[in-house]
Amino acid sequence: MNKEELRKEMLSSLKNASCENDFVIVQKIQELPEYKAADCVFVYVGTGHEIKTDTLIDNMINAGKTVCVPLCFGKGEMSAKQIRSRNELDVGRYGILEPSYGAPDIREEDISLVVVPGVAFGRDFSRLGRGGGYYDRFLEKTKNAVFVAPCRKENLFDTVPCEEHDKAVDVIVTEKKVLRKVR
Repeated sequence: MNKEELRKEMLSSLKNASCENDFVIVQKIQELPEYKAADCVFVYVGTGHEIKTDTLIDNMINAGKTVCVPLCFGKGEMSAKQIRSRNELDVGRYGILEPSYGAPDIREEDISLVVVPGVAFGRDFSRLGRGGGYYDRFLEKTKNAVFVAPCRKENLFDTVPCEEHDKAVDVIVTEKKVLRKVR
């Protein structure tokens, strides 16, 4: 199965996905030593049937971490903008909650952990995103960060189709287990 076929299948299955165990995934992320050590976290804002990150964002803000979220601009480009509350988010491009253009910029090299969305992940740490390349371009710039992927067990495969420019993740967290890339 190629990227487009798997992406289409996974996006369709997300419409029927059970979100009942998502809180377990979010809790497991907060228990990771990489999360606990992170001062500055870049996190997607869950939308639709993605794993929701609202509680995670609130807990990071309350814990005093620097929290930044994506602001999409141009074709396949996004920047990291700091938020101090989810109330600072408004519906932006693509119907996704985003910070304002005036929100403080966070330099990619200052980010220590990235919570990475995806429609499917491989046990080999491969990632299949939505197809816009936003995260692949962004992750290329975050050289100091650990990439953590929340993933429902039904979206985890042995591998997913990927190309040379596709960025792999370092840690995959499902409701059942945590997979960590050996470094």
